[in-house]
Amino acid sequence: MTTAAAATSALYSSYFHEAHAAMREAVAGAGSSVLDWKPGDGTNSVAVLVAHALEAERAITSNVAGIALPRDRDAMFRVAGLGADELVAMIDATERDVDGFLASLTDDHLAAAIDRRGRTETGARWLLHVAAHSREHIGQATLTRQLAEQAVAAGLGA
Repeated sequence: MTTAAAATSALYSSYFHEAHAAMREAVAGAGSSVLDWKPGDGTNSVAVLVAHALEAERAITSNVAGIALPRDRDAMFRVAGLGADELVAMIDATERDVDGFLASLTDDHLAAAIDRRGRTETGARWLLHVAAHSREHIGQATLTRQLAEQAVAAGLGA
């Protein structure tokens, strides 16, 4: 690994570790009634937002590293019934996988043109995309948890 690839790997690894800490905080101590609560039709629960963000991180970082993994994106939008401990285990497993994919990056991986779902970007740009994507969903999950706790406390949820 070159100095540039190593620096990029370390930067994104640190960023994802911070994001995963925020995800752990978003689910900590919550029961499934809070984690599965949705603010309305066509919206997502905390569990779905976390599962989807993690699955995207794993899929995109592996893809940038040149490793093809099976992906069932739609399945993440059906996640339900998981407790905080199960979601934390998912976060931990994804963090280990993502760290491994990032550690294998080369300059060629970062510069490669990669097509995903009809959009072509460099590997480096896809890493930026998935990092921002995760943070977006962490913000949504945090707000959704706050709303869910209020709804459940008021007898309006789950």
